[in-house]
This record gives sequence, structure tokens and C-alpha cells, in this order.
Amino acid sequence: MIEDDVILLEGAPRLFGIVADPLDDDHPQVVAWGHELPDQAVLTWRLANGKSEIAVFQSAEAALATAQLLYPARLLWTAPAAQGF
Repeated sequence: MIEDDVILLEGAPRLFGIVADPLDDDHPQVVAWGHELPDQAVLTWRLANGKSEIAVFQSAEAALATAQLLYPARLLWTAPAAQGF
């Protein structure tokens, strides 16, 4: 990696999924995907009719808290947070 790239990646979004079992059938699945920036998280999910919805939250944890109002859920980070910036 080029040294300058490390600086450019400092504010890069962290990708995450929200894993849940909305049908309570012991088959957890990713029900939404998002990316978290330093000041917000953007979440996308697919509706039953095939359309997608997008929402903006203060953080990935805030998006998770909203999902947990509907069903038990947890965050799944695609990669650890960048270290050493």
C-alpha cells in the first residue's frame, strides 16, 4: 500500500450487516447492509416486494437498536476498524 493511501483511508466507511432471525425459525440471515462513517451510518434493506429502502442513523449501533425493536439482531462487521491512524 502506498503511504499516502493510508492517510486517504482514514475516513473510509466500515461495512457492516445486521444479522437477525425475523421468522424465529433458527435460520439467522443478514437482513440489512450498511456503511458507517465517522458521523453517520447508512443502512439498506430489501422489502418483500423487491424494492429497497435506505435510512440514515447516527451510528451502526443506532441502526442495530432500531432493528432490535423488531426482532433479536446483532452487528456483523466485514472488517475490523483501522488501527494506527
